[in-house]
Amino acid sequence: MNNKEEQKMANLKEQAKALYLYGFPLVVTEATHWGADDKTFQHLRTFPTDKVNKIVKMNNDTLYSTAWTQLARTPYLVHIPKITERYYLFPILDAYTNVVESIGTRTPDRAEGDYILLYQDTPVPAGYESYRVIRLQDSLNAVLLRIETRGEADYPVVNQIQDSITIRPLYPERVRPVRQAPELSPAAYVETVSPKEFFTLFAALSAENPIRNEAYVQIFEQFGYDRTTGAFSWDDLTAEQQQALTEGSRLGFAEIQAGKRNPKYTVQHRGWLSVIGGVGTYGTDYLQRAETAYGGWGANIIQDSAYLIAAADDSGAPLASRNRYRLHIPADGYPHASVFWSITLYGEPSKYLVSNPIGRYKVNTYDLENGSVEKNPDGSLDIFIASEEPEGGLARKNWLPAPAAEEHFTLALRVYTPDELTIRGEWEPPVLERI
Repeated sequence: MNNKEEQKMANLKEQAKALYLYGFPLVVTEATHWGADDKTFQHLRTFPTDKVNKIVKMNNDTLYSTAWTQLARTPYLVHIPKITERYYLFPILDAYTNVVESIGTRTPDRAEGDYILLYQDTPVPAGYESYRVIRLQDSLNAVLLRIETRGEADYPVVNQIQDSITIRPLYPERVRPVRQAPELSPAAYVETVSPKEFFTLFAALSAENPIRNEAYVQIFEQFGYDRTTGAFSWDDLTAEQQQALTEGSRLGFAEIQAGKRNPKYTVQHRGWLSVIGGVGTYGTDYLQRAETAYGGWGANIIQDSAYLIAAADDSGAPLASRNRYRLHIPADGYPHASVFWSITLYGEPSKYLVSNPIGRYKVNTYDLENGSVEKNPDGSLDIFIASEEPEGGLARKNWLPAPAAEEHFTLALRVYTPDELTIRGEWEPPVLERI
């Protein structure tokens, strides 16, 4: 291969990598969608546990209800009753994981009522003119209802609220069956899917969930993609094209796994990474969007929930399950949440809640209120993190178990409806030190 041919192949690989990064969230969304019922909500009636691996880094503070749409076939009708004195969130994510609508406690002027979800320029059906219209550009959308739950004793109340919020297709007979979910989790699927299957699925999905950047449509067309039908045939590609897509996929996934978030969206705090943007709304930052789909699919916009992630201790060393740590929150240093806050532990690299002997996955505001964990006499709080149960009364009571089956872990501090200081990344999170 001469220099000209080498340069041509290098350019093809770069284009293939860019295309892979663009389509990655769409494929993750579809893999998460498999096994769903697209005619109603699927409710989690209790907090998720380590046995739930459908969505990475699920919170352990709210009860989830998930619904999916096929808007190219039918409008969907949504009813949200008046909900008071309780945080809830009704975000709609498009097929590429952009939060295109966020209804809930933060938006009281757009909360209760009847809505109709329409695909692109579909006219409002007769008889539904009084409904609030939400137009969406994708056929496949995820509705991720979350409702504040103040401990297990609160389940009956929250379950009633779940049942009072409804979504249904206007023409249920038009809804197609959804592919059965594989045994692999969505994260495991995207790690192992072949380039042939990845790009074939990406192309097919794009017919109803269009690529909204002309440059990427043109890149895909270089590999035989038909923008009108979504047709794509791997077997019709040249060996050179197949090689470029294969290598581009490998390079793209390596960048996603590296998790080097755009520095303009983050603030570093002694082991913590405060996410101050680039979540839920991504613009043309397709790497950021792909990283979030892989490491935190379904993430909210920061105004609804601020995220601070710790993958290292205060010295900068990666969090290791074999070590013991103390997270110290001063009496005047609790998170600035208008509603509540939580600190949740996830295994790494699995990104799921971890099995542990006491069934504790997080510490939050309500654990303090109900006495599950205990403050120090001065009002501060120490959370002890280790894979083995600590000795001593307070350390044992305030134990947040690290994984026994994974070498590393991360912490996610969620601040529900944060203040401006937190949104700007200026609030200092608690120190996490090895002991």
